[in-house]
Amino acid sequence: MVGIVAAVAVLLAAGSAVAEEPATRLVLTREDSDQPTRTATLTCDPVGGSHPAAVAACGFLAPLGELTLPEEDPSVRCFRYHPVVYRAEGILRGTPISVVRTYGCLIPELPALWAF
Repeated sequence: MVGIVAAVAVLLAAGSAVAEEPATRLVLTREDSDQPTRTATLTCDPVGGSHPAAVAACGFLAPLGELTLPEEDPSVRCFRYHPVVYRAEGILRGTPISVVRTYGCLIPELPALWAF
């Protein structure tokens, strides 16, 4: 009987050691017709993924209620339409998200999340 109790205790302990999924898991993409598409993955809590500035990107995301990209400045005159598409898809603090923004002329200064 002692052996059975010990085996159950080991199984219960092993089950509780299963790692939880990060609360934030994103796939970030930058599509530019003049360059190869760039993609980075980002996880927060714990910080990880292929994003080159994952700590700064997670720091940027921490206080946000939702993820948005800034609008393109409508006062800028565009001499050559050159679309660049930024995309974020995945889970942000447990909530599914999908954000897409196309910049046709001038890309505004973007935060660390988009520096990949």
